[in-house]
Amino acid sequence: MRSQLTIAAIAAFLVPVEVRADDKTPPVVDGHTYVQHLIVAAKARHPEIAAITVISKREKGDGMLVLGSTTDRARVMTTVAQPAADAVAGSTVREAFNSNSGHRLGTIEIVFKGAANAATAAEVQADLAKATLSAKNAADPWPFDQGYGPDTYAQTLTMKTVAKHPDLLVMMIHATPPAGKHNVIIGSNIGRFGKEADEDDLRVIDKGSTNLEIGGDSDRFETELPLNDAGGHRIGALGLVFPFKAGDDKEAIHRRGVAIRNEVAAAIPNSAALFAHAK
Repeated sequence: MRSQLTIAAIAAFLVPVEVRADDKTPPVVDGHTYVQHLIVAAKARHPEIAAITVISKREKGDGMLVLGSTTDRARVMTTVAQPAADAVAGSTVREAFNSNSGHRLGTIEIVFKGAANAATAAEVQADLAKATLSAKNAADPWPFDQGYGPDTYAQTLTMKTVAKHPDLLVMMIHATPPAGKHNVIIGSNIGRFGKEADEDDLRVIDKGSTNLEIGGDSDRFETELPLNDAGGHRIGALGLVFPFKAGDDKEAIHRRGVAIRNEVAAAIPNSAALFAHAK
């Protein structure tokens, strides 16, 4: 379905918003946060790293929390003091833990087995930022839902699309499992696999509406579009988030989102294919 929204029509949809409260997020169990998953994977990719710790601001209120630790998972979600200043000293690098839109969320501390490797630390920092939308996202449970994970065709398609379009901050595919009742996230570059559709998602999925918002600190353009399969059958929704700044052409960004949605749709034989294990 192609959208022909004008600038005026898009403006009517847009309202600056804060990140919404989410009562569908399950609790973190035994220190298994999303960022814990990310840093364990990062350490495995870089055998020269001895330990990674991520400390972040609370989503609400004052204070700092350990959101991930490869050496002591029991520390995760516990309160800590403000971390020391960013520095490279001996075997340790401390630097910013950022979101994918460039907001500082906290501090990454990387301890190397030998001398500190600033290039490796910068690579880990960039990888974490690319995969993290916000402090709330970093503190999501991993897995979000035991029944879903990243080993699907939907996830392969998501990561291929994000790699092809480097200005895309977030991509999420919402679809309904073949034997399921609830529409869920099945493809995502920021985790949350299995998260059920909320009211805004369902408006897109059930009615074919389009959700458009300026989000974050007015630095993200968020568009959620009806998602069809290659045969033109509506199967869910596609959430896309782009960088945004005052003066950007909202209509052009929306058109870009529609083009990406059409590209993704052409690669989906049917809804069931999204849930198939990746080969």
